[in-house]
Amino acid sequence: MMSQPNGYGPRLPDFRGGEVPPSAAAGPSAGEAVRPRRPLSGPTIAMMAVGAMALLLVITLIVLTLTVFRPSDDPPAAAPPTVTEPEQREPAGGEYVPDGEEAPEPTSEEVTHIQAPTALCEFPAQEPAVPQTGSVRTSGDLSFTVPEGWGGSGVDWSGSLPYATEVASADRQVSQGYFALAQVGQVEWSEEQGGYPGAERAAMAYVQCHLTRPEGVEMYGEEPLMTQYVSESTQVDGHEAWIVRGVVEVQNPGTITEYNSVEMVAIVVETPSGPAVLKVTGPADIPERAADVQAIVDSLTVG
Repeated sequence: MMSQPNGYGPRLPDFRGGEVPPSAAAGPSAGEAVRPRRPLSGPTIAMMAVGAMALLLVITLIVLTLTVFRPSDDPPAAAPPTVTEPEQREPAGGEYVPDGEEAPEPTSEEVTHIQAPTALCEFPAQEPAVPQTGSVRTSGDLSFTVPEGWGGSGVDWSGSLPYATEVASADRQVSQGYFALAQVGQVEWSEEQGGYPGAERAAMAYVQCHLTRPEGVEMYGEEPLMTQYVSESTQVDGHEAWIVRGVVEVQNPGTITEYNSVEMVAIVVETPSGPAVLKVTGPADIPERAADVQAIVDSLTVG
């Protein structure tokens, strides 16, 4: 605040008397006496300072309210992402897994419980037939190629395939008294059991009968369990078919057989001469025999 030198300043005119005297309007002139102003006291100055500070504080708050504290229509800015150092993870079992790689999950293989059929498995009477030789086995319109090293055991398997006639077989011995075996035949169901049940149920019945017959119970147990189980529709040379296959564990391996598991495949095909079946079994844990089983399935033909 600016002040006049020596504490003097212009006097305020007195308008109570009506017109303003010319001398008063013009202000003091040189040589005219000037009435001195009363100096301000200390308390008055302090009060004025406090008032000024209060006024400044009020103005500051108003400005802050209108600017800094004013609500914005814009959404708040997102906080920057927090960057953390990768942690080293240790899965159960204590195996170290580098960051960025997944811990190995425990393998869990689905197991299918094969139940016994609701009716006794039928074995139709077989007409005497000349055993087939050579590289192909045929029944009706259905044939498969015999793998190298199969056949020639001289065992008559014709009566061992249930629900089938005109059976042709090929085998290979895999341990003392046990053989890998492939058979084709014409599907036959008696009227007492309701006749032919269709390819899907028929294929399942061939697997059930094999596993739950007395010899099967001795080898696979009373409640055989299958892994790698498949039951689905397929085609053979353009003809509708159904395949059931899987791997079953051998009970007490080493005392009964020299292998631990058996792969079993049953395929029922709707051939021109009627439904026909291929059933093949072989050790699943002997690579050469497992390859033979797949080769027989792949060689299946109609006509």
